[in-house]
Amino acid sequence: MAEESTGGTRAGGGAESAEAPPSAPAEHPSRPPAADYAPHRQPHPGQPPLPVPADHAAAHGKLSGLSVIVTAYNEEGSLEDVVEAILRVAPQIAEKHEVLIINDGSRDKTPEIANRLEQKHPGEVRTIHHPFNLGFGGAQKSGFLHSHYEWCSLVPGDHQFYPEDLAHFLPFTKAADIVVGYRIGRKDSWMRRMNTKAFRFVMRILFGVTLRDINWVKLFRKSLVAGLDLEFRGIGVDAEVVVKAARNGCRFAETQVGYHPRRTGVSTGDKFINVVITILELVYLWWTVGRARRPKS
Repeated sequence: MAEESTGGTRAGGGAESAEAPPSAPAEHPSRPPAADYAPHRQPHPGQPPLPVPADHAAAHGKLSGLSVIVTAYNEEGSLEDVVEAILRVAPQIAEKHEVLIINDGSRDKTPEIANRLEQKHPGEVRTIHHPFNLGFGGAQKSGFLHSHYEWCSLVPGDHQFYPEDLAHFLPFTKAADIVVGYRIGRKDSWMRRMNTKAFRFVMRILFGVTLRDINWVKLFRKSLVAGLDLEFRGIGVDAEVVVKAARNGCRFAETQVGYHPRRTGVSTGDKFINVVITILELVYLWWTVGRARRPKS
């Protein structure tokens, strides 16, 4: 399985920029201070330091185009910060970019915030409104369908993933079609840790999938995932994408990224009903698709 390294190939599909990459953007007032943000960049033993976006762009080149899909359900407290952070980072890692906000039937001020951001950043931000909640699977499917560029990534609207970490995917885009980010520095509840271990065990036994962190941020080559027939509405869609993509011969790589506590909103992934739905989805996936080929690094 590929690991993040200071070497690597230049970004697939991206043209080498003749100019020096722009300097890292200034700290946003609403973001945690540097002292709170820096620790997640400390690697595991044997891993190199996690560089800033400009470092990877200079070493590996920019992506030709990047669609960042922000899924949001009742994320009025964090959506604007997430989108503004993406807009600061995206020009450093892609020649062209867009932010696609998927408002998944939110009942708070998320729709108004999304519309305002679209008006504030014409040509960069687009908004898709679901009339009712379709779940993470429905939001992901909408994002794949409406994104424009060769590479796309789904970023949660809760600010638990900092967009700066998208740069860590760049070294792997020539050799992989899906780059999977795995979280370090997690401080989850015992229930979430148990759910994660159970999920990984099931994925290994049923499908032969050994990726560390299937349910986190990934970078996708759109041409190889847009045609997948996605059926699941819940968080089981992450497993569905990986299993079906593996059967289609997609190449996988992994890289470590940071993970940050939710500061606003309410997480729904650990609700009992959602856990049950995910289990049923995995059983259905095994019954209908069967054992996938082991993802290649």
